[in-house]
Amino acid sequence: MFRHRTPKGSYECTVSGLRWLCERDVILKYHFRNWDPYSHLLKDMQYTQGGPLLDITMELGELEEVHLPHFVCLGTNPSLRNEMKILHVEEHGVSLEEVHEVTRFHAKILHPKFSAFSVILSLFSWDVDVHCELMLYLTVKRETLISRLYLFPSNRGQIQAVKQQEMSEGSKRILITNPEQSFKLNSSFRLNIPCSTSINPQVQFQ
Repeated sequence: MFRHRTPKGSYECTVSGLRWLCERDVILKYHFRNWDPYSHLLKDMQYTQGGPLLDITMELGELEEVHLPHFVCLGTNPSLRNEMKILHVEEHGVSLEEVHEVTRFHAKILHPKFSAFSVILSLFSWDVDVHCELMLYLTVKRETLISRLYLFPSNRGQIQAVKQQEMSEGSKRILITNPEQSFKLNSSFRLNIPCSTSINPQVQFQ
C-alpha cells in the first residue's frame, strides 16, 4: 500500500510508476491488484493487459491528471495508441474509458474518477511489442544452488510480487541488465548459457 500527501504540483511514484498532477493539496493511497480474477473477463472483451492494475483512492481533494504506467512499445507500432483503453473495475462490473494521451510509458487521463483501473489493449492488435523486465535470483536448498530467471512485461505490480515472493524464500537478487530491445507479446523464448558462465561477485547466503 502506498499513501502520499502532496501539495500543488506534478509527482511520480518511483515504485509503481504512477504519475499525477494536482492543483491543491491531495491525499491519495493506492496498491497493486492481481490481474488473475479478471483474465477471463478481458479475454471475453477481446482485450489484454497493457500495464499494472492499480486500485486508487482519494482521501482528500481531486487530481487534474493521472498517468497510468504501461509496457507497450510504441516505437515499432505507433498506431497502437488507438487500440488502448482504460479498464475500470467497479463494484457492479467494469467499464471502459478513452485515453486522453499516450506517451512512451504512460497513458494520461483527465479529471479521473477512481477505482481499480489499468491500461488494456485490444486483442485485435496482434503485432504488439512490449518492454520487458529481466530478473535473476539465487537461493540455496539442501546445499544446492538454484537459480530462477524471470522474463515478463515491465509490469510494476508483477515486479513487486516477484520481489516479495523471492525475499520470503531467502533468495538473493543478482542485478542484470534489462533487454535493450522489446519483445513480441505472448511469444516464447529460449535462454542459452555457456557452461563456463560464472557469477561475479559471488553471492553470500546467511
